[in-house]
Amino acid sequence: MLLAKRWRMLIVCTVLMALVVFGAAACGSDQPDTIAPDTPGTVEPDEPDGGEGAEVPATDADRTLVEAKCSGCHNLDRVWAVDQDRAGWEATVSRMEANGLQVSEDERAAIIEYLASQ
Repeated sequence: MLLAKRWRMLIVCTVLMALVVFGAAACGSDQPDTIAPDTPGTVEPDEPDGGEGAEVPATDADRTLVEAKCSGCHNLDRVWAVDQDRAGWEATVSRMEANGLQVSEDERAAIIEYLASQ
């Protein structure tokens, strides 16, 4: 009876440890993330329709996408904390993909555009 309890406890501890290790590996990074602040903004398209300097407003759908994809591994305060340019966001998103972020090419582009516009 005592031996069976010890085995159950060992199995439970092993499973919990595995969850912690795999969860940390999927979301962990030695480098701090740089994420944009939480303010409404605009997104500049690659080829503006309205002439030079035309801007397309960032949408709630873009913000929702960023929140959904980033909150799996980060507190959203961390996401909104840093201001960087498009190149910085491209590097950050690439690093997050290497850490397990799964996004389509369209989602990747929308995330980068939204964060760079903030």
